[in-house]
Amino acid sequence: MTRVQGTFRRKLLREALESGNIDQVPPSARESALDEVSRQMIGRIHPSCMGGEYLPKVKIDEVEIARISIQSTTGDVVCLYARPVGRRIAYRMADEYEGSTLEGKSTRTSLRPLTMGELMAFFLASWNLFICLDWNYENDLKGKLAFFSAESEYYPFFEDALREQVVQREQQLYKEPQC
Repeated sequence: MTRVQGTFRRKLLREALESGNIDQVPPSARESALDEVSRQMIGRIHPSCMGGEYLPKVKIDEVEIARISIQSTTGDVVCLYARPVGRRIAYRMADEYEGSTLEGKSTRTSLRPLTMGELMAFFLASWNLFICLDWNYENDLKGKLAFFSAESEYYPFFEDALREQVVQREQQLYKEPQC
């Protein structure tokens, strides 16, 4: 599942696996990336079905570690990938816009898997979720929390941790001054 780029296709595949109907999913929908014709076809269903389909191709020995999807018209996705490089693990951030939405350092390495704190710090330093949320839902915590989802097969509490950070940040930004 971590190699399938499209959010819509991942959902389709998960549902098919859970219901025992995976054999009814066309082989092309199981591919890591779609060809251009298939991307256009899926976009005709609804633009949000294109979420993740424009991520850069995954390298042969690379897996997706974490992903944030936003509820924009096209369901934009930002991912963190990892792969072994010698005795280290190499990480790279990727967006669907050839890196144009990324800030700061978008690659790093480690000897061991990142802790949850390291993962969060690297992800958020490379792609600023908070700015994205502020642009779309200034002063609206409910709107912010509904505007994104996150997932990770390797860090099961990634989304919960992000949501906690959004709530804490909002409380810090808008707490009333004390007398």
